[in-house]
This record gives sequence, structure tokens and C-alpha cells, in this order.
Amino acid sequence: MNGLLQNDRDATWQGRIKRWRVIAVWLIALPMTAAAGPPGHPLAEVEIAGISLDTPADKIAGILQAQDYTQVNSSLYTKSEAAPNGRSTVYRVEVDDTAGSRELSYSRSLTGGRNKSPPSRDAAIPDSEIAMVRQLYDAVCNVSEDLQSERKCAPPQPASVMINHGMMLTVDANHSVLLKASDSSTSVMVKGSGVGR
Repeated sequence: MNGLLQNDRDATWQGRIKRWRVIAVWLIALPMTAAAGPPGHPLAEVEIAGISLDTPADKIAGILQAQDYTQVNSSLYTKSEAAPNGRSTVYRVEVDDTAGSRELSYSRSLTGGRNKSPPSRDAAIPDSEIAMVRQLYDAVCNVSEDLQSERKCAPPQPASVMINHGMMLTVDANHSVLLKASDSSTSVMVKGSGVGR
């Protein structure tokens, strides 16, 4: 009989020890979770040419220059690549910082040369832009159907991704976005205010 009582006591103490271990782990993990802070706004995490609303200002020039962009002035970076028919593809990235806000814009367009035939309409958005365009589209349009309709989230196609008919959209009090991407040109802009840098 004493053996059964001893086994019950051991089982009880082992159960209590297991519960205390779980509580101890939880108490240790709780401050770490709180220190991490709330997750940022999805638009603040979107990378446009490798930079986001949260990228420190002193890192921007290096990130863009590593991608062969040339700094034109304090806010504008450009690069150009040869395209068919004697044309050029021109890329522009602009970063406008003001007190408490940032505006990032990116564009790709064709210039110069002679183009006797229109571009193929089944050509896809370039691979170099797909991740950025998809991330931006998901940040704005991965919402309820009513909000998708309000934001005019056109179903993405391989050759075209657009929000709000390609016009600026106010997402909330602190964020605005523009997205119009196609095989022939792309325009993207993200504005954020009240974000620390």
C-alpha cells in the first residue's frame, strides 16, 4: 500500500514539475515577444529595387549603386539597358524623405529607337520585377472581397498587374500606393508617414 501512495505522490510531483516548466518557458518567452513589438505595416516591408519604407537613409545609395544605378541628385537614381530595335530600357528610383514620411517610386520604360511593330501583348512582366509587384499586390489586395473591390484589385495576369486602375490609392491614414505593371512599362509608388527611420 505504501508503494502505491509513493507512486501517486511521485506522479503528482512530476506533473507539477512539468506544468512549472511550461509556465517558466512561457514567462521567459513573453518578454521576448513583447520586445519584438507589433508587426510592421505590410507596405513598410515591400522592397522596391531592394529598399523599403524602413530602410535607413544612409544605406539607400549603396543598395542602389550595387544594382548599377547612378545617383543623379539627392533623391533620384537611374540606369539604362539596351533593348531591341535600338531602344533603351530606362529605370528610375526616387526616394523622397521628409520629416516623418518617405515616398518611394520606381518606373521602367522604353525610350528611343524605331518600333515598327507593337510589342507582343502576351509578353510577361520581367522576372526582375515579379517579386516586387507580387509583394506589393499582396500587401494591398490580400484582404476581404469587399475591400478588394473598394481598392479595385484587378486579378493579376502574367502581362499585367494593377491596383485602382493604375492610380494612387490611399490605403489608410499613413500609407498610399500606386501599382501599374505590364510587359512594356511599370510604375510603382509607396508612401508612408509616421514611420521611423
